[in-house]
Amino acid sequence: MKKKTRNILRTSIILSIVILLGVTLWFNLTSDSQAIQVGDDAVDFQLETLNGEEMQLSEINEDKGVILNFWGTWCEPCREEMPDMNEIYNEGHEDYEIVAVNVSEGEQQINQFLSSLDENLSFPIALDSNRDVTKAYQVGPLPTTIAIDKNGVVVEKQEYQLTTDDIYSFIEQSTSE
Repeated sequence: MKKKTRNILRTSIILSIVILLGVTLWFNLTSDSQAIQVGDDAVDFQLETLNGEEMQLSEINEDKGVILNFWGTWCEPCREEMPDMNEIYNEGHEDYEIVAVNVSEGEQQINQFLSSLDENLSFPIALDSNRDVTKAYQVGPLPTTIAIDKNGVVVEKQEYQLTTDDIYSFIEQSTSE
């Protein structure tokens, strides 16, 4: 390859990289959407549960704190935290509700996942088939858990597996006045 051709090729590659970086930065800096943060109002939604019932966040949140746990069947940390959430939920949940929001998977996949667990889950499983709720809450990695207090305000958010202490903390945050 001639020296002149190599220089043109190098210049073209460098120019392309600079343009792509500029476009990426422009889209990121001008984007209106920001991730839901602690202190923000919760985004209301209505989803169907695995049992075929409709659930509305604002109806649950009228008199209870709510813990939204976004998860997927392929997610090992999700699998590991669910038994702890279920055990704590079964201790009593008069003041709060856990809602496991499955992110865009089919009922067959979910049922296979649930049947592989050692015990049946007591909390409702909501189906976010088209990812509208996941997008509204700008959920990235799974699991992501969000606690909403009785006033409809996000009071805690965690983007990794919950420990038992984390679950109790989420309950405390969601039920405090």
